[in-house]
Amino acid sequence: MSARRAKGFSLIEFMVSVVLGLVLISGLVVIYLGAKRSYTETEQVAQLSEHGRFAVQMLTEALRHVGFFGAAHPRDIALDGNLGAVAGDCAGLAGAYEVGSYLLAATAASGSPVFGCVPDARTGTEVLLIKHVLPDPRYDADPDNASAARDGVISFPTGLDAQDVYVIANSERGVLLDGADTAPDVREGADVPLGVAWPYRVQMFYIRDNGGELSLSRRVLGWNAGAGQMELTTEELVPGAEDLRFRFGVDANAPFNGEVDTWMTTAGAVAAGVWARVEAVEISLLLRSLAEDPGYEDNKSYELGGVTVTPGGNWRRLLVQNKVSMRNPKLMIRGGL
Repeated sequence: MSARRAKGFSLIEFMVSVVLGLVLISGLVVIYLGAKRSYTETEQVAQLSEHGRFAVQMLTEALRHVGFFGAAHPRDIALDGNLGAVAGDCAGLAGAYEVGSYLLAATAASGSPVFGCVPDARTGTEVLLIKHVLPDPRYDADPDNASAARDGVISFPTGLDAQDVYVIANSERGVLLDGADTAPDVREGADVPLGVAWPYRVQMFYIRDNGGELSLSRRVLGWNAGAGQMELTTEELVPGAEDLRFRFGVDANAPFNGEVDTWMTTAGAVAAGVWARVEAVEISLLLRSLAEDPGYEDNKSYELGGVTVTPGGNWRRLLVQNKVSMRNPKLMIRGGL
């Protein structure tokens, strides 16, 4: 009786147990892989959405300030005779101090630096150049205090930074100068009567190809302490940005009334020579996940600035778009300026 009670499983019972165990393990593996795939997808989509929001916010904010030079029209702003050179400056109308060309765009070609100063833009993508001043005015004295002493020197709320560039302007004229140089007298009847100083900015947004690593970057005008001069430096904004293109809303029909008549691509706007009548911009930015997902294949096509692209591969992608109405060019057009 004891021997019969102590006997183990039969071979059939053992094999059934093994099969059931394998089924359970396989089920757990499938659940684990599904959960991991879902987590990866959720994480990548969330990251793409966050990067897309930030990128569009940066581009939109810059475009809303394009063409703003205080109270002065860009063509009425002269260059100070002591204005220093910019290291790595762009060529022609894209030059940092060519304030009249406050909006330009170009398509990157292989082996040719865009504007003569952007050597690492991804071929086929577009570069957007924006010039403006910051809405951070500096005055001779507190403009809200009529009794404040005025000596013609910009000092309120602070003086000029020696490592920055400014436009000092009134409604009739302005001057672009280094903060370290002698500023014009802004007293009534002086060089720039009742002039206000505004920090000057240059930004170029583009897709940077750094040895296959892609990112939305920008070149900005800033101070190089080692060289003791202004230069164009590169800042990385959003990793994983893959393509950037634009369309431009143009007031094309005379008499010009500040309303968009047609939308042009970058090449069309350049060929037509109508940058001064561009008053809206459509941004199209394609982002991809920072890592490939072998379990995912992107077969979609994307429409960017009038161009259809089908990049393929195992990256998840997000296309973000926005249309920006540019108030300052619109006001200049409506004013017949």
